[in-house]
Amino acid sequence: MKTKILYTVALDKAGALVKAKNAEKGNEFNCPICKEELILKKSGKTGKGSKRPHFAHRALTLNCTPETALHFNFKNLLADKIQQNIEKGIHLPIKWECEHCYETHIGNLLKKAKSVKVEYNMTFCQPDIALLDIDDKVFAVIEIVVTHKPEEKVLNFYKEKNIILIQINLTSDLDLENIDSKISKPDIVNFCYNPKCEKCKHHQQKTKMIIIAGDCWRCDSTIKVAVVKGDGDRGTSGASTFSIEEIELAKSKGVLLKEHYSATMKEKYLASTCSSCGTFVGEFNLISQYVSPAEFGDFSSETIDIGYHCDNCYKISQDNE
Repeated sequence: MKTKILYTVALDKAGALVKAKNAEKGNEFNCPICKEELILKKSGKTGKGSKRPHFAHRALTLNCTPETALHFNFKNLLADKIQQNIEKGIHLPIKWECEHCYETHIGNLLKKAKSVKVEYNMTFCQPDIALLDIDDKVFAVIEIVVTHKPEEKVLNFYKEKNIILIQINLTSDLDLENIDSKISKPDIVNFCYNPKCEKCKHHQQKTKMIIIAGDCWRCDSTIKVAVVKGDGDRGTSGASTFSIEEIELAKSKGVLLKEHYSATMKEKYLASTCSSCGTFVGEFNLISQYVSPAEFGDFSSETIDIGYHCDNCYKISQDNE
């Protein structure tokens, strides 16, 4: 069941934002959106059937909704937190699943930040929160989403200007109690540390080569098997997908690579081969007989970072075959 959004933050007499759980009855409170009087609803009761501390309008106000208040309050509380961190020189770590390279990235949101602006006028748009660098240039924006996501033309503007977009989705006023966790793990971050492909300009994915010292399935002699592991469509594959450079690297690590005909695949392809009996490791059995056992420690293996591959170009090449 969806949690009802309540007014849980108000303006006190001094104009500062105050949470209902910290507010005291008898004081004056006003709505951050419409500025009308709010009444503190705080029974002190907990448990089933009891409502969270919250505020309520003395009279209903047109176009003032809990969703609008949630957006306003979260935005300003987050901006205040960022400003305090900038002034104190405290890092603000964030972690996100990258939609470009499929990796998990970790960074410091405030590494370049020298100031923070709320509803900063960029002529074309006004992001909820803008982070500015030492030259007063916007390098990142934070969009808070309750009901309306940024328009496509705004997203394209950020992309064209190389502005990092950080999006935080809210579903309840309870999110106001979790500002630290919401900013530390945003819903969307359109930034990737990996380099772009020179050919298609898409972000590339890290690639590793794994050299496995296993047992030949036919003669039980030691056989060296090479696989390349890349995020995205390339996945984990054998020598049939290797580039010239990858073939040379595998050979330098003692892997015997030869072309064989596979009755299962009904085609010839390059594969890791046993130097004792000449048997090759087929693509069909590669993961189950060698990669998985190596991951569980049954076979020794060596992992080598070999740079990056472009998943977009790889998909195009596979489609054209």
